[in-house]
Amino acid sequence: MTASPVAVVQRPVSKSGHGPTLSPPTGAPSIGKKATIYKHVSQSSMVWLFERLKGVFVVVSFLTCAACLHIQQFFGLPLYWSSRLYRSWQDAVKSSTAVLLIGLNQWRAPTTAEISWDESVKGQIKWTSNGKIEFDAPDRMVLIANHQIYTDWIYLWWSAYTARHHGHLIVILKDALKKIPIVGPGLVFFNWIFLSRKWETDEVEMQRSLGRLAQDRVPMWLLLFPEGTNLTARSRSMSKKWADKVGTKDFDLTLIPRSRGLQFCLRELASTLDWLYDCTIAYDGIPPGVDSQDVWNLPNLYFEGRKAPTAHMHWRRFAVSSIPFEDSDAFDKWLYERWAEKEQLLQHHQRTGKFPSSGAPMLAKIELWNFVEMLQVCVSFFAALALWLVVRVLYRALPL
Repeated sequence: MTASPVAVVQRPVSKSGHGPTLSPPTGAPSIGKKATIYKHVSQSSMVWLFERLKGVFVVVSFLTCAACLHIQQFFGLPLYWSSRLYRSWQDAVKSSTAVLLIGLNQWRAPTTAEISWDESVKGQIKWTSNGKIEFDAPDRMVLIANHQIYTDWIYLWWSAYTARHHGHLIVILKDALKKIPIVGPGLVFFNWIFLSRKWETDEVEMQRSLGRLAQDRVPMWLLLFPEGTNLTARSRSMSKKWADKVGTKDFDLTLIPRSRGLQFCLRELASTLDWLYDCTIAYDGIPPGVDSQDVWNLPNLYFEGRKAPTAHMHWRRFAVSSIPFEDSDAFDKWLYERWAEKEQLLQHHQRTGKFPSSGAPMLAKIELWNFVEMLQVCVSFFAALALWLVVRVLYRALPL
């Protein structure tokens, strides 16, 4: 029998003739691709680490500067005998605090604002000769806004900065914030108003604070958020319960506003101001049905280094004389109607990405006019250093 021919598979030989050439398994990355992958992973890790280090730097810088500014506030206590001098001192520290926040935001979370307005504010927001935004606003106003995320009040403080009133901002906020170390006591020096949401207690505090503001008639931007808190799943649920309780329709993009605090402010201050200003705030990149706070928040903006969204700010104003603040029922209706208009504005923004405007919207960076202004924050550092030196000298002078 003749044997069947056997197929012989020749082992591959390298060109040098010194051994086989081994091919990688199908689908395995080449050495070049592996190097690219390792390089990408390494770069991603370095970027992640670098962003966290920048976040830590922002936190440390803020806390250090806040502590120094707080010490500077104490330096003003000897001026307490003169309300004008004491107020000027504390307003200067407040201006420095605004510069600090705007400067850190400018460096860590650069933000662009798209500013629009209706006919009532037309001509008040304009460009300066050096390409910056200027808000030609009155010295005294009450300012209300919807509350999306915690950076809202920084951007509103920047708005006061563009009007050169960042040292005159007064904010009505939750009493719990007063308990934050360094920050809370510092806000007390600013004469900001803290509410506990117990009207029996809050009425006394507001009567005292607003009475002083009405009597002094100094420049003042009084900011409050009638919704009482920012928009979250929990606050949305509370808003729905409140709407059911009072028998009104709830909103989707805002919360039902509470009227008592704003009404009290207008009653106490009506004779000292002409206008109530209103700002509606929205942000890019918020899918329908998702709350802004779930997409943009302080940790991912300032610690993780996520690119900040464009902040859309729509301005309008109302003559205080046209607001029915003396009648509680009429005022409740008036404020609800204004919030229904906000809801429509936010729905328009959600559909088109813009607010309707009486003129071409203005795009401006939320930044300082000149970053050199950050040097004024250094004054607080030298004040803290001077205090430390004085204490050290006195301590050494004491007999052992």
